[in-house]
Amino acid sequence: MLDREKVGRAISEQRKVKGMTQKHLADILNVSYQAVSRWEQGISLPSVDMMYDIAQVLETSVDLLLNGLSGERKVISYMDTGLDVKKLHMVKDRLESLITKDEALLHAKSTDPVFFKLDAMETEEMVFVFANHVPGSKERFAVENGYDREICMDLVSNAANNLIQFGVKPMIFQANMVCGNNDSSQILSMGEAFKDACESSGILFAGLEVAAQAVNYHAGEYRLGALVIGVVDRKKIITGDRIVEGDVVIGLHTEGISSISYPFIKVILDRRPEIAYAKIDENHVFMDEMMKPNCSYVNVINELIKHNLIHGIFGINRSLFNRRCYKGMPKGLGAGISILSLPVPALFQYLYHLNMMDRECFLENFSLGISMMLVVPREQCDRAVKIIERHHKCYVMGTIERDDEYPDAKVWMEGTVKW
Repeated sequence: MLDREKVGRAISEQRKVKGMTQKHLADILNVSYQAVSRWEQGISLPSVDMMYDIAQVLETSVDLLLNGLSGERKVISYMDTGLDVKKLHMVKDRLESLITKDEALLHAKSTDPVFFKLDAMETEEMVFVFANHVPGSKERFAVENGYDREICMDLVSNAANNLIQFGVKPMIFQANMVCGNNDSSQILSMGEAFKDACESSGILFAGLEVAAQAVNYHAGEYRLGALVIGVVDRKKIITGDRIVEGDVVIGLHTEGISSISYPFIKVILDRRPEIAYAKIDENHVFMDEMMKPNCSYVNVINELIKHNLIHGIFGINRSLFNRRCYKGMPKGLGAGISILSLPVPALFQYLYHLNMMDRECFLENFSLGISMMLVVPREQCDRAVKIIERHHKCYVMGTIERDDEYPDAKVWMEGTVKW
């Protein structure tokens, strides 16, 4: 009689040698991953025909699978965990070649601390600022649908914008990835996306650290995180204290959908899965438009700061009218925002006309393609717009007004949107 446990151990070991997960093997054999799990636990045996298929997929013999190992190995290697260490080290070596070559970046090597120097000649009181970031709810969709480069670029933009909204210049960015036994080309492509996004915004890329955990993650699965470090002269930190009545509010255009709004997209896709690949217009598919990375505003805001054109900056993460986004607004003042002249992008037009959310709910959860509001002096508005339009689309959306009746209102809508 066949020893089911011995057969199960043989299948499990050969699968791990091939760097395959139970689900991967199950998909190839067209069975459930629970069936593979039951075989490997010795609860049940594959049929005779299935045994031949298993042997072929795992590139071994039926005899070995039926008779188990000739002797129990007493040495456990990383291959038993499903991790190809040799391949991982080769990938890490290639990732190190992507690190920005700059004299300010003294040392940035896998697993080591990052050493860097900064020139403080033009700074009276240098303040260092750092923040940790994760991609948010869009990451799962990116993993499952292959938007790997997009989610990396989105992470860089969001991390950089989080600093620049306070006048902090992002200097160094380092990403980290926890993953299964992932494909080398996938990891390298993501590393290149991080590098390209960083360097387009003048940020030093200190590398992508990869922690492969084949025992915890399936092949192709990953989790991303990042650390961004910036500097600012203490006297030049943007807090909103310069905002005065009469200032003009300018909205900066972005692509895609905020990760904070994505849970609503998830509900919509669960109810209407067919729209994922639907065309929102003649040239664009819903999924591609939704996953476009957010814009980085580092270059344009640095230029505006240089010309002393900014009184305040507000990052918009979900709704244009979310009071929490305007936390730096001086007490008694608020932004009267009009969306009458805002050209609503086709992506949001399409979402709205699905008729799955009423107007109020929609405006509370989607930013209509605006992800940052700048407050500039009224007399300098035209100059600011000209500078911004060299980098991004922008729209004059309102003014700073005094509201003594509701001093904590911070933001309100004037007019409505034309769909």
